[in-house]
Amino acid sequence: MQKYFMKFSYIGTQYRGLQRNGIKSDYIIRDVDTIQGAIENAFTTLIPKCTNLPMISVSSRTDAGVHALCNAADIRLSNAYNCLYNPSEVLRQINGYLMKCHHDIRLLDFIPVTDEFSARRVARSRTYIYRFMTPKQLDEHRIPIIEKVHTYHLRSETFDIERLQRGTQLFMGIKNFTSFSGKSHAPYPINYVRKLNKLTIEKGQPFMPLDPLSQNYEFWNITCSSKSFLYNQVRRIVTALLNLSIGNLTEKEITCMLQVPGHHNWNPHLHVVPPWGLYLANIEYSQEDIDNYSIKYKLQSPN
Repeated sequence: MQKYFMKFSYIGTQYRGLQRNGIKSDYIIRDVDTIQGAIENAFTTLIPKCTNLPMISVSSRTDAGVHALCNAADIRLSNAYNCLYNPSEVLRQINGYLMKCHHDIRLLDFIPVTDEFSARRVARSRTYIYRFMTPKQLDEHRIPIIEKVHTYHLRSETFDIERLQRGTQLFMGIKNFTSFSGKSHAPYPINYVRKLNKLTIEKGQPFMPLDPLSQNYEFWNITCSSKSFLYNQVRRIVTALLNLSIGNLTEKEITCMLQVPGHHNWNPHLHVVPPWGLYLANIEYSQEDIDNYSIKYKLQSPN
């Protein structure tokens, strides 16, 4: 059985999240309402036909409604001819099937790799972008239609971008992010200590500049990068920063949540920002690692 490394992108609006809901005996439930389920179902249509159940192991899980410009996974595949799948042919077949089924998912890359490779373990860092917009005039309530499920709409007369920028520094360095993570139901202990490599706020751009309504808004990107993230960590960090920017939260309160970590220390009055503004922008891999784990594909004909 051969292992492959893949990169893929998706618009998360119509899915219940990335992770498939379950397996029933030797049969993968046709769970096409999740991104993992839709991808695995697509691989069952490959020619030559897979002789095993296609199951992907993802690098980064995302919640319902979250988008990805680039996520990654590995998958094991075998066929009756014991030959490697042609990467370009896999891209053609899988993307063709996903388009035919109206899935908002696209396979970006597909590489045969050695069995030691793990898309999750080999990743050097992960970068998320949270996208939001603010009206230039508070009486403007018309939202550009393309931004409706792709950008969070923040409306406040007290929004202060400089206050938000100062707040980003509170999260830098090695911190215990228990207060900024949802409770885990994992059967093993969770290490809540993480180090952010980057947390910045920058001006963004409208998705459709030709829409005249987009001229009535300012667009912003909060970029967050780390080796790994906890469940809900990015959205809670963004929630804290946006509430700081409008005066609903103080730097002292954020510092307290970081210095006295605990799930009970998350302010229950803070509504976590919605998932549709969040994008998994990239998963960074060392090119040297990819080269070391890759298997060079040579065109083969089934015998």
